[in-house]
Amino acid sequence: MKISLTGLAGMKIRAGDGLQEPGHPEMLSTPLYYWAQPGDRLVLLDSGYKFNVATYVPEVKESWIYTYDYAPNESWTAYRHDLSGDSYRQDDYIFTEGVYFRVCLRKMNGEPFDGSEDINRILAFEQHTAPIREIKSWITNEVEQVAKRVQALREEGELICALLTDTHFTVNGTWEETAASIQQLHQALGFDGIVHLGDFTDGMVTREVTRYYSEKVLADLKQCEVPVWVTLGNHDTNYFRNNLDRFSLEEQCELYLGREEPRYSIDFETQKLRFIFLDSFDPDETLRYGYNASCIQWLKEQLEHTADDWQIVIFSHLSPVSRLQYWAKALRGEKELMSVLNPYAGKILAFVNGHNHADLLDNAESFPILSIVNSKCEAFTEYKTEGFITPDRKLGTPSQEAFDIMLINTEKRQIRFVRFGAGKDRIVTSGKAEWLE
Repeated sequence: MKISLTGLAGMKIRAGDGLQEPGHPEMLSTPLYYWAQPGDRLVLLDSGYKFNVATYVPEVKESWIYTYDYAPNESWTAYRHDLSGDSYRQDDYIFTEGVYFRVCLRKMNGEPFDGSEDINRILAFEQHTAPIREIKSWITNEVEQVAKRVQALREEGELICALLTDTHFTVNGTWEETAASIQQLHQALGFDGIVHLGDFTDGMVTREVTRYYSEKVLADLKQCEVPVWVTLGNHDTNYFRNNLDRFSLEEQCELYLGREEPRYSIDFETQKLRFIFLDSFDPDETLRYGYNASCIQWLKEQLEHTADDWQIVIFSHLSPVSRLQYWAKALRGEKELMSVLNPYAGKILAFVNGHNHADLLDNAESFPILSIVNSKCEAFTEYKTEGFITPDRKLGTPSQEAFDIMLINTEKRQIRFVRFGAGKDRIVTSGKAEWLE
């Protein structure tokens, strides 16, 4: 079985560290990592080229989970230092063990690539057998336990949604198990929708790769065949670590939201409930974090036109106040935003955000604010403001996962948050958020 490859002209793979580097027109390489098993092979189809192979073993440094340290090229792997200027070849490359790999090509005549070349007409990746995706027993057990908790709490007429944030997709990471967990829970419970609060990836690689990873996350969520609602995160701009290969706001809306505008609302007539989704980051502003005048004016109109007997849940990547953000000592438009929200506090069940990579309940404002911990298996305690809780995480256990099932009961003015994986359950009722044992 042939597996399609993606090639990027002008990109090399560095022999010293296995990372990619732009600015080399004489080379074409695969920006994605591919998984190969024993017996798989790479076959050159055009003798006018030669190719080189870099391999990477699945390996996770503790610093990538337990400190503020992002893996280069968004990959939890270790380069095996098997690529050099002398290792180009034209004969078949046969894999003898399970590894990730990338390839780099040159033309035999040394001429540059012009970007029109199709790598799949030059090189074929032949897969001996398709990889088998096994559902881990600990996932199945956690799904059963969480589904039972939800079913015991669930009341007729409640809206039920999965809620996750900060997936930060990583090669050899935990996303596939997160997706499998959500899909199994949906089969058991039947979600009305899925909410993702942003930061699909780290945003440190090329636009093409970020788009590929983000579309994978979205496609996995959409397999549940229910609506997927998204807020834009700061990393979704693809700007992190001075990455210049950024998405425009229009491109972000198209990729992540499937809409033309970065903010929108969803109504549930039966529950008399409105979800409001806000945008909260602009890398081109001096004060990057916060809410611009257009967003605040739009929100004001949404609140004004919400019927008095309706209730509202607001979703954003960022919190509405700077005291709940370590990375933002000030939020653009904070004063104006709160002056719009406060008069409607009686309608607002909760303001729910991600970004902080920790859990928090805050009742100091006129409406409850909840920060949700990252779903990526990452548990650094650095750079957190007082009151934030960073649950323990460990690979290969339910604690590597962290997302919620929301049960919204508008008759009771209540939201229950049932946690899958690391962290505690919470409840918002009558304008107050509380932890549950």
